[in-house]
Amino acid sequence: MVRIVAPSLLLLVAAACSSTPGTLSPESSASAPASPSSAGPQVPQVTSPLDVAKYEQDPCSALTSTQAKQVIGAARSSKDDGNVAPMCTWFDSDNSGISLGFLPGQGGLATTYKNSIDAGGGYFEVSPAVSGYPAAFSAVYDSRKSGGCQIAVGVTNNETFTVSSLLRKSSPFYGDPCSLVTKIAEAAVTTIKAGA
Repeated sequence: MVRIVAPSLLLLVAAACSSTPGTLSPESSASAPASPSSAGPQVPQVTSPLDVAKYEQDPCSALTSTQAKQVIGAARSSKDDGNVAPMCTWFDSDNSGISLGFLPGQGGLATTYKNSIDAGGGYFEVSPAVSGYPAAFSAVYDSRKSGGCQIAVGVTNNETFTVSSLLRKSSPFYGDPCSLVTKIAEAAVTTIKAGA
C-alpha cells in the first residue's frame, strides 16, 4: 500500500513547492493574469472561486462514496497527513489508487505553471476546464503510459486541488490515466459546489 501512496505524495509536493517562496500572495494572484515566464502560457484566472475550507483538512469528503465507487470502483479509502496538506487516496479491489489533496496558499495554478515550466522534466499540458475551473496536467515524472497522471484544478487564484493516479495494468484506465483523474476532478467539483 505504501508503494501506491508515496508516488502520489511526491507528485503533490512537486506541485506545491515554489522555487521562489513568498513571491505570490492572494493579492498578487487576484490581479491580471500572471505568466510563469515570457515563453510560457498565460495562467487562467478563477472567475468563480469555490469555498473549499472544509475539504482542506478532510479531502476524503470531496468525493461521496457513490462517486468513488462509480468512477474508480473504490473499495476503500485512506487519509494521510501528506507533506504539504492532508490527502485522500481511494483504492480499487486491485490496489490501483487515486489521490486527492488541496494546496491552500501555494499560489494556485500560477505556481503549477511556473514549477512545471521551470522544472524541465516530466510533463505539463494545459487541460480543458474541469467543470468550468482552469486546470493543467503536470508532474515531475511522466508516467502517463504506465498508469500515472496528475491534474491540478484552480479553485481560487491562490489554491488548487490535485488528483493523481497510480494504476495497475489491470485497471481499465491504465492506458489513459488522465481521463480518470479528470473524471475524479469533475466529481470533486460537483461535490464542492453542492457543499456535501
